[in-house]
Amino acid sequence: MLTSPDASASADFYTGLFGWAVAPADDGTTTFLLRDLAVAGLAAAPGRPSAWLTYVSTEDVEATAGLVTDAGGSMLAPPAQAGTRGRSALFADASGAVFGVWQRGTFAGTQVVNESNAICWSEVVTPDVPTAVTFYGNVFGWTERAGSAGANQEYHEWVATNRVVGGMSPMGALYPPGTPAHWRTIILVDDCAATASRAESLGGRLMAGPVDAGIGQGAFLLDPTGAAFLAFELLPELREHF
Repeated sequence: MLTSPDASASADFYTGLFGWAVAPADDGTTTFLLRDLAVAGLAAAPGRPSAWLTYVSTEDVEATAGLVTDAGGSMLAPPAQAGTRGRSALFADASGAVFGVWQRGTFAGTQVVNESNAICWSEVVTPDVPTAVTFYGNVFGWTERAGSAGANQEYHEWVATNRVVGGMSPMGALYPPGTPAHWRTIILVDDCAATASRAESLGGRLMAGPVDAGIGQGAFLLDPTGAAFLAFELLPELREHF
């Protein structure tokens, strides 16, 4: 879900960059569509910084809220009804990384993933891996295992019910001092360099890249309202099995 102080500008950027369409939802938000299927969401947030938020599915928002606070996290927005679509809440983990949870009603969530111009991955970037392992293990029952992100790069994967559901990257020296812990949204593209160039032509900004991540090329981008995301071109031999 993208929250933006200028939803119109955000919609123009992502429809131009990824070919998404937009449709209003009954809770006042906007759904981004790819082939008429939900690929992401957009919520107007006047006066707030623009940001991509990772949402985790839950069967009980209130119960999750209790687990978050017990694990040392904090509640930023209490459980609330989102029309008939479901219930949501917003939290920060024990290191301050912000994420949401979603309890489905009529809307289960994203319908298109792991293909070109769709979200393919979410990862928490944190200065404290052990604290994150404990927090997400206590809240969602996730376990951690070593992952792959290129030579000499530490990386971790989150596993739930024998399935990889996301990643975790330690915040190293390359991050400016004071960079907060955060969840990163990654969108799969066919050509990372071309996507970065197109993003700039639409008013976005290239922060870094394309860079080699071992399994492909990534470009760190800002949209025109300041929301950060990563465009990623997976190696062809890996994409066949994605």
